[in-house]
Amino acid sequence: MLHPIARKFFDNALSGGAASLLFPLTCRVCETPLESLSEIIACPQCWQDTIANRNNFDACEKCDSLLPKLQRGPQLRSCGKCDEYSFGFARACGSYAKAIRESVMQLKSAPYLSLELQQLLLTTFERLPNAQEISCLLPVPLHPNRQRSRTYNQAEIIAQQLGQRTKLPINDFSLIRAIDTEPHRAGMDEKARANSLNKAFQVRANRLITRQNILVVDDVMTTGATAHEISGTLLQAGAQTVSILTLARAVTIHQ
Repeated sequence: MLHPIARKFFDNALSGGAASLLFPLTCRVCETPLESLSEIIACPQCWQDTIANRNNFDACEKCDSLLPKLQRGPQLRSCGKCDEYSFGFARACGSYAKAIRESVMQLKSAPYLSLELQQLLLTTFERLPNAQEISCLLPVPLHPNRQRSRTYNQAEIIAQQLGQRTKLPINDFSLIRAIDTEPHRAGMDEKARANSLNKAFQVRANRLITRQNILVVDDVMTTGATAHEISGTLLQAGAQTVSILTLARAVTIHQ
């Protein structure tokens, strides 16, 4: 089942003959022809390569940043740079590269996740340390000004797809973005990002937050500043735990 915005988008695109422009029949990564419309973004080999790439690294057990591999198989260990973050842990479907990067870019122009990414999202959720304890999914909200300019929120599309597969409720009401912060620019360091987000989020329905184990959902996690600010706000409002799940994690390899 498609999100109502996604369904309307596809109906308009198909009626206008724009589907072939939105979803070209070549792999966005290697440019080989796609064999099926269900693939949409990338060929099976590029998806396989994208997923397998994470096995070349260890990962931080809290923030999911990449670390140099110390042993033969990938391990979870601490990066030592995220101890002060307020969320319990963060996980991503993969690094912001290849098929996942192209999927995230596509999501900015079309409210739809490919079947491959939908399955990867579910698999990543099922591997969360607290998957069985999650109470609800909470998409990162947009400020109303940004929502109007984009017409839809990518995080809501992701949460809707995951909610359909897990049967978890989606809480897209309790948290609002009170400050219309400027988009994070390339080159902004962690401190600058954190300062730009100070008090940017507010809870307006504490009763839906209190004692809940909340999974915050978004498209990309870069430095973790947004996840940290949201988690702190939710915990102050009474949430029991806050975890993060994104489609992609920015490629930063901590030494």
